[in-house]
Amino acid sequence: MGEERARILAAIERQRAELAELERRLLLTEPEPAPLNWPPTGFYLTYYVVAGTLLGILGSLTSFAFHVVGSLLVDQDPLYVLRVYGTVFLGAQALHTTDLNFFMLVAVVHFSVGAVAGAVFHVLVNRFPPKNVPTVVALGGAYGLAMWIVNFYFVLVWLQPRLVGTAWVLQLMPTWVAALTHLIYGLTLGVLQPLGRFVPYRPVRA
Repeated sequence: MGEERARILAAIERQRAELAELERRLLLTEPEPAPLNWPPTGFYLTYYVVAGTLLGILGSLTSFAFHVVGSLLVDQDPLYVLRVYGTVFLGAQALHTTDLNFFMLVAVVHFSVGAVAGAVFHVLVNRFPPKNVPTVVALGGAYGLAMWIVNFYFVLVWLQPRLVGTAWVLQLMPTWVAALTHLIYGLTLGVLQPLGRFVPYRPVRA
């Protein structure tokens, strides 16, 4: 019985050795996995578009909050800014409507424009990065003011009369308020730039 057991155990060990050799040979026949290509080479455009979109939304929220707080301080309808921008769709009727769907539509359009503009600014300012943070913040403020000039005096002055007959936004929105809120939007983009920088994760190697 002892000799038989020893022969069986020896056979098992030989089988294990043969199986290990087969597994080793199988691994040699498998192609090597493709490299992960991380971090990505060159300018990571997709990341900066997504990050800039988020920063643009935050800038729009900051600008909108300024409108709301300012309206409350002067005892004005806090949704007045949405009503004014809503005249693009409804004309003078937007100043008196209580339809919540209307306010949601205007808010979505407002934040969407801010998101797109934020993505454009974030891509440009990281593709051609300035030398210091104050310059980035100043560029953000200039970008916000440029948005105000283009949107009000090139787009809305032409588009809104063709949609509803009158450029209500230019008539109802004080110039200094429009300029200041766009400036706040741009400065917010500039201040938040460091949060949107791409810093690749590099695993620690033994």
